[in-house]
Amino acid sequence: MGMALAVLAALAALAWVTIGPEAVFHVEGYRGSLFSYGGRDVEVRWFPILILGLFAFRVAMANMRARLEQRGSERKLM
Repeated sequence: MGMALAVLAALAALAWVTIGPEAVFHVEGYRGSLFSYGGRDVEVRWFPILILGLFAFRVAMANMRARLEQRGSERKLM
């Protein structure tokens, strides 16, 4: 797990460095009956960070699940 998280962190750092802050995605404003917001610019560099963060979360959850299953199998043997 540590190695997988280290690789994901390295990829996130590379994505942050290679995608400049001037790369933006403009989101148009929205007006509805319940809420509204004005248009704004979102930095593109956050998209790969979000995706890699979700992969890191999945790796951590898989590790926790494997630990719990191992603990459960050890208790059955006793």
